[in-house]
Amino acid sequence: MMADPIDVRDEASVSVARERARALGAAAGLDREAIESLAIVVSELGVNQLRHARLGELALGPTSRGGVPGVEVVALDSGFGIADPTAALRGARERPAGASLGAGLAGVLRLADEVDVAVRWGAGTCVWARKFARVPPRRSEVAIVSRPCEGEAVCGDEATFTRIGDVVVVGVADGLGHGHAAREASLRATAVLRAEVDRALAERAAPDALLREIDVALRGTRGAVMAVARIDPDRRTIEQASLGNVSAQLVRPSGSHRFGSLAGVLGTRRPGPMPALPLEATPTAPGDALVLFTDGLSTRATLADDHDLARQHPLVIAHQMILRFGRRNDDALVLVAR
Repeated sequence: MMADPIDVRDEASVSVARERARALGAAAGLDREAIESLAIVVSELGVNQLRHARLGELALGPTSRGGVPGVEVVALDSGFGIADPTAALRGARERPAGASLGAGLAGVLRLADEVDVAVRWGAGTCVWARKFARVPPRRSEVAIVSRPCEGEAVCGDEATFTRIGDVVVVGVADGLGHGHAAREASLRATAVLRAEVDRALAERAAPDALLREIDVALRGTRGAVMAVARIDPDRRTIEQASLGNVSAQLVRPSGSHRFGSLAGVLGTRRPGPMPALPLEATPTAPGDALVLFTDGLSTRATLADDHDLARQHPLVIAHQMILRFGRRNDDALVLVAR
């Protein structure tokens, strides 16, 4: 359970968050070195917000991975979004005028056991960093990068992910059209996904059933297309279902697998019930990366021929996918999970 977030207004705010991290680390059984690494992670994230973001906050709370206790730090800001996520993870120090580079992110990645990142250009950044009493056998990390259509201030695409135990449920929604009406639909879709996963628990969160619930919730909106996937590391499977043109690929060292999708739009009124959605399950292995992206990227988008990139942190993969395959005349969003 996360404690009330700390508004990051000055160095004193960061100091309060650092002491909270130390107390939570001790309660979770982290050793002295791990606790100090966690405190540095909090410092890096807080100082980044002071330097680069308009407004920021830090929230901390207990977490676990594979039964091992730990601490999670969530750093949310409403800045411009990290301008160059790839450079940020390499620790680059230069940044374009008026844009946030996130120079401390490389240090966070080195010191934390797992790091999730959502970068929404023009709207802000959120970082989830976790430190455990013992290093987990495999890192489980998610990244999202999105940008609005050229000339627009608001992105109509949205994504979310929810963790329950070791299971991760991810979703990408593309509201029809652009602007606020499209964003209203995609935000509602992702909010319903989070609520339904929390209600049903991850063990029963079948992607096709979740999409049926979202379809009902989107009535009265412009509508959206969406893909939902459930990643279960214990069973080593990914289950995926989608309606409309959100693409889903599983990138493996030996190639890639493209998931199928049923044509249609969530939230449209139809004479009968929603048609049955195909639920596709495929085995997964360490090193695989699940990539979901909206039609703001070319249909030719793939990592199948770039094995070096496929091995990078999900944030680098998502960023490079938008740079290489993004279309300027549409909203674009990429989610990568491994």
